[in-house]
Amino acid sequence: MPAQAHAEGTGHTMEMDWIRRDGSIDDLTDHSALIVSGRVESTRYDVVRAWAQSKVEGQPTGPESGIYSDLPVTIATVRIGDIARSSQEFKTASGGTVAQGSTVEIMFPGGLLSDGCTIAPQDSLLPAVGAQAVFFLVPPGGTKPLATRSMEGLYSVVGGPVGQFQVKDGLIQDAGSQRHAAATEGYAGKPVSALLERVASRAKAVQYLGPDLPRLAMLDERPSQGPSAQSWCGIPLFPHKWCRKPTNITFTDYSSTKWPVGDGMNEWMYNNYNNSLYLHWRASGTSDVMVYENNYGANGWYGYATYNAASASCMASAIIQLNTYYYSGWHYGKTVSTHEIGHVLGLNHHRDCNSIMYYNPTACAANITTCDMQAVSERYPY
Repeated sequence: MPAQAHAEGTGHTMEMDWIRRDGSIDDLTDHSALIVSGRVESTRYDVVRAWAQSKVEGQPTGPESGIYSDLPVTIATVRIGDIARSSQEFKTASGGTVAQGSTVEIMFPGGLLSDGCTIAPQDSLLPAVGAQAVFFLVPPGGTKPLATRSMEGLYSVVGGPVGQFQVKDGLIQDAGSQRHAAATEGYAGKPVSALLERVASRAKAVQYLGPDLPRLAMLDERPSQGPSAQSWCGIPLFPHKWCRKPTNITFTDYSSTKWPVGDGMNEWMYNNYNNSLYLHWRASGTSDVMVYENNYGANGWYGYATYNAASASCMASAIIQLNTYYYSGWHYGKTVSTHEIGHVLGLNHHRDCNSIMYYNPTACAANITTCDMQAVSERYPY
């Protein structure tokens, strides 16, 4: 049976936690296996299926469980114009060698939901037919989309919105978000050939370093450009929250023992600041929040949360997806789990390590801080 369906008429919000929030052209080049300019010829919707795992001994897992969650993705077929970095081993959508004039398929998070609505990350729009861009790409590996015949010829954009430079009339366009402006700085408004020449020169000098990995905190990272409402310790808030009081929220945890979801739930409930949260952990069944894991590959994100809103201010349900590709041990699993729970409680990203909701939480402590305690107490007062 599928995960909790999205009710017709509700709103949907997707918050991606990108491994890369920004980066220089050189850094993007070093972590990109294939760099091309091209035009989107067509798009199609697909899903990546995550089967239920379990922390309970003897409980069926994988396809035997019959329980799954489908991550919506959009796959764009892109006709290649110029190539700045490639390799003989990379294949096109038809299985041939990547070359000018051939096509590759690029997978983007977001797509078609079961209720007929479309959803996309707030800072990364779905690809449009006819759009032109320079794409910084990496073979994703991991679990392939259901309708995709082969992983050959399929790529993911490095850093999500950071790794694609929109092109119009032969000129590089400004970044779609201030958070990603550093990557386009110095190239916006200039011919695409100038960017490609710089990238090709760097690619010849420095070999491909492999996919992005979670990186150390950057002291100059800026506050979120998301919702303007903020908690009293500075954490931006989503416009929706759970409107029950007391705030009873059930979680069904279909992740493995890699992810201490229950520990993260307890941290949000039991701390030095009173709140009205009662978070209930379950190993099976349908709940307000469904938690899944999967090897989504080198797709640029370590976790994401989506929630459905039944009104202008109230959440109705939520799903957390955890990407095992980047998993590096208990600290990582605890931090990412707690961070994603914060999102489904209505907290957006904070600007520094004073919060588990920091953009790059794996660079910080694995526990919530006084700032987080204050924020959730204000959001859900006792």
